[in-house]
Formats: sequence, structure tokens, C-alpha cells
Amino acid sequence: MTLSDKLQLHLVRNHSDVNAFFRWLDQPREVLGADTETTGLSAERDRIRLMQFGDEEAGWAIPWEDWRGVAKEVFDGYAGEYVWHNSKFDIRMISNDFGMSVAKWPWHRTHDTMGMAHIIDSQRPKGLKQLAAKYVDARAVQGEQALHSGMRDNKWTWATVPTDYPPYWQYGALDPVLTVHMYHHFKEEVFRHRELYDLEMSAVRVTAKMEENGIRIDRPYTIGLTNKLMQYAEEARSYLKAQYGIANPTAMQLIKFFDEAGVPLPNKMTPSGRQAMDAEVMDAIDHPVAVMVQAIKRCEKFSHTYLDNFLKMADENDYLHPSIHPMAARTSRMSITEPALQTLPARQGDIIRNAFIPSPGHALISIDADQIEARLMAHFSQDAGLIAAFNSGTDFFCAIASTTYGFEVTKNMPERDLIKRVVYGKAYGASPEKMAIAGGVPLLQMRTANAGFDKNFPGMKELQNAIIAQGRLRARESADGRGYVVTPYGRVLRCDPGKEYTLINYLIQCHAAEILKHKIAQLDAVLPNDVKMVLPVHDEVIIDCPADQADDILKTSESVLNESAGYLVPITWSGDILPESWGAKYRKKAA
Repeated sequence: MTLSDKLQLHLVRNHSDVNAFFRWLDQPREVLGADTETTGLSAERDRIRLMQFGDEEAGWAIPWEDWRGVAKEVFDGYAGEYVWHNSKFDIRMISNDFGMSVAKWPWHRTHDTMGMAHIIDSQRPKGLKQLAAKYVDARAVQGEQALHSGMRDNKWTWATVPTDYPPYWQYGALDPVLTVHMYHHFKEEVFRHRELYDLEMSAVRVTAKMEENGIRIDRPYTIGLTNKLMQYAEEARSYLKAQYGIANPTAMQLIKFFDEAGVPLPNKMTPSGRQAMDAEVMDAIDHPVAVMVQAIKRCEKFSHTYLDNFLKMADENDYLHPSIHPMAARTSRMSITEPALQTLPARQGDIIRNAFIPSPGHALISIDADQIEARLMAHFSQDAGLIAAFNSGTDFFCAIASTTYGFEVTKNMPERDLIKRVVYGKAYGASPEKMAIAGGVPLLQMRTANAGFDKNFPGMKELQNAIIAQGRLRARESADGRGYVVTPYGRVLRCDPGKEYTLINYLIQCHAAEILKHKIAQLDAVLPNDVKMVLPVHDEVIIDCPADQADDILKTSESVLNESAGYLVPITWSGDILPESWGAKYRKKAA
């Protein structure tokens, strides 16, 4: 597939161009390509510069400031199907500019080539021009290179480049053309898995609504916490220098200090062969310097990565509207950026989450899946012991730890934690050595726990071996040497050559993501209009609802989420009503 020699790109400059555009729009076509050029990546903080439409042979760039009414007329009158590349972003920008909710957008007539490309091969790049250069025409990236060169030479930004600058508007006008070409390239294969594609498009729709809803922050709390954390970090750095002679706790200075102090370091190396000094290593060092350095890093990360960005990115009403990426990872797991909320700390998890509060007169509800990875391990492995442990009515990890060790294990015993690490280590395809380092426990202990688990619950090991063997066979039969695994929705997940051991993790993580997307779509269909889903974080969903409805909304949500027919163990969810802040849930966990 290549671009047509008859391809024409147009810029709308006057009424004559507008008339020509509408004559072109009246021509029959399967899909209408659409795209925007903007000043940035936030629907709340940035603005549209160009609106573009196109098909296989023509692309039109419409300057938004002068001709936005033309775009409005298209959206009001066009009854066919659209195709976008990253539809959620463009539709959020357009809806916000027009002052309408994304819920009013005709999602049933919307396609997305970014999602299509991810379904076909999640390891490929996501950028439109890069994908088009691979699947449509190698010349697709030439205009991008010319534009970037011109912007650099003239010191223009995306907010200041003139809309009539030819490399800019031509770059924009080409985008919907490339998108339509990719749609035709992808559609036959993608539509064979229509249930999967519809699932992903429902996730795009629901997360667009979540972004629009936003979540409220407690500004006074956030400012006060930032000041406290940075004061502690400054004082701790001064103490390290005065007491231990460590002027700056870099990896090299810390290695030198611990070596001179005779403190042994865990045997973990960086890819370049140097002694690692990451969080796992520092947590395993029994010395007050290691404890203080970790505290400094946490304080500075909490402030710079999270709290500062909360304040900077919140709107005038103190609501954050983060970017939610429905298919960010190769396993199709969602992620949240601007600000980063997918990486909020688990340790002292309430400190940052206390910054998130309900809307006035509302309460937050947090509902998350119960040990979903372990439950999927039991389901896919069909191991009778794991299935029995989930159906025993007792704590799952206590049940399997008791079977493994031959005596009753309770929640506060170290054996439970060891077995929990084994279970999740296996879900990630980790070796006992990696489990030991991650858990900061002696290797012999981890090997013993791992061997005991394998002996008593052999189905998991058999599942791993079967997936690895099948992955290697598929790798030998494939053109690019990549093995793969297939999820219940039919999604093909490929691994890097020679890394078939990762496929067990891909299967479990991806299907957990598929379940979450299916469930948030179901929730969106039943929740009242004044109840807002605001965040999907890992396997947790955050809802903002009127406080007097919270009990009923929690019951309704748990009822919808806990329907899990077709699994050998129930996929269960449980929730908490949080009248004060999201952090209250994590304080409860710590207690």
C-alpha cells in the first residue's frame, strides 16, 4: 500500500476553499479520516490550531481560530463513520472547545487506528507517522522531518508556528489521509476479533469520560505536605554530610562509604556490570545511612514527581484531568500520566493519596479486584489445590502457605509473605533468585518456599512449561522469531525472541486488563449521571458520587463487578466508601 500519486493536500483560506471542502465531503466514502493539531497534550490547558479531514486521495487542513464553524458543521451534519489515530485525545480537545461532554460524541461511529495497530502487534511504535511509514508508505515521515527542521530554524513551538506555514499545514493535512490508509490496511484482521476491538473502543470511550470528569485535589494539604517533605530532605542531607561525610548520596559515594564502613552489599549488578544501588538493594542494607537515603529519595520523589505536578496541572477548580492511556503497555494494561498516577507509592500509600478528595457533598468509592492475578493463575492452570484454596473461605495466601509448610499459617506469619511473593513472582515469570532479591530475603528461604509451592500446586509449573514450549514452537514457525500467547478475547501477545518465559505474565496481566475494561464499561452503563468514575488505577476503580448515595452505589457497583461466570474461581471485587480522601483506604490497609 502506498500513497496515491493523485494525492492532494489543501488549506482552507477563504469561502471558496470552504465550498470546495464541502463538495469534497459530499462524495461517498467508507470512513472519514479526522485529526487535530494542538498546542499541547491537555484538553484543559491547551488549544486546537488545525482541524483536519481526509480520505485516501485528499487531505484538508482547517485553521481552527478562523474556521472552527466549518468543523462544527461537519460534526453536526456528517452521518458516516470516522477514523482517528488516538481518537480519545482529539475528541476530548474538540468537545472541551465546544463546551460539550464527550458522552455526546457518536462513539458508535468512531474507529481508532492506534488501537487497531496495538491489537495487531502491541510491540510496534504508536506514533501515526512511524506506523504509516511501516504499513502505508515510507515517505510518510518526510513531512515531519521538514516541519521539525523549520520549527527549529525559526524557533517556533506548536503554539506559535503559523498555520499557513506549508510544512505545518501539509504535515497536518496528511495525517487523516494516512489514518484512512491504515484503517483499510488493518480492518480485515482487526474485525476478525470484533469483540476485542469493541472492548478496546469501549475503554477509549469510558476513559475519555473519566478524563473529562477529573478528580479533585486538596490544595492546602498538598502545599503543606510538599513543604514538610522538602524541609525533611534538606535537613537529612545536611545530617548525612555532617555525620557521615556524604556530601551527595550518589551511587558512587554510597558504594565507597559502605565499602569503607565494612557494610556488605547485596549481590545485584546493573546491566553495565556495576554494583546496583537501587531501592531493592538499599532496602536490604542494614545501616542507618541506607534508611536515611531512602527517606530522602521518597520525600523528593513525592514532592517533585507527584505533589508539584498535582498543583501545576490542576484546573481553576482544583480538579486534575490526567491522561488515561487504555492500551499503554504491550499487555494492554492502562496507564495514567500528566500527572503520573499509575506509579503512586504502595509504601506509605496514604500520604500522597490523601491529596485526592471528593467533590463537595460527595464521597469517593474505591473498588478493586481481589488478588486477580492469583485467581487467573488458578483458572488458567486448573490446579485443584489453588482452586480449593480460593474456595476454602479463608485467606488465600494463608491457605496455600499452610499446605506448603504443613502447619497452620496465619496472616502475620512470615511464611504467608514468602508464599505471596512466590505466587506473584510466578505470575511475572520470575526465578527464585529474582524473588529473593525483590523480597529482601535469603535465597535459600525463597528456594525452599518455591520448591514447596511447586510440589503442592504443580498445575502452575505445568502451565508455565506448556506456555513456554508453545511459545518456542510458535517462535520457530514465525518470520520474526517471536513466540506468542493468545488471551480469551483472542488478543495475540508476542514476546521478544528467546524470552518465552514472559508469556505467562503477558497472559495473566493482559486478561486482567481485559476484565477491568469489560467491567468499567458495564459500570458506565448502570451508574446514574451524577455519579462519576474518575480513575482506573491498576485493578482499582475510583468513583465520585453524592455522599447520600454512596451505600447504594457501592452495592450496585459490587453487584456488577462480581458477576464472573466462566471462571474456575470467582473473580471478586470489594470496595470502600471514603468520605474524606482516597488515602483513607491505604491508612486502613496499613492498620
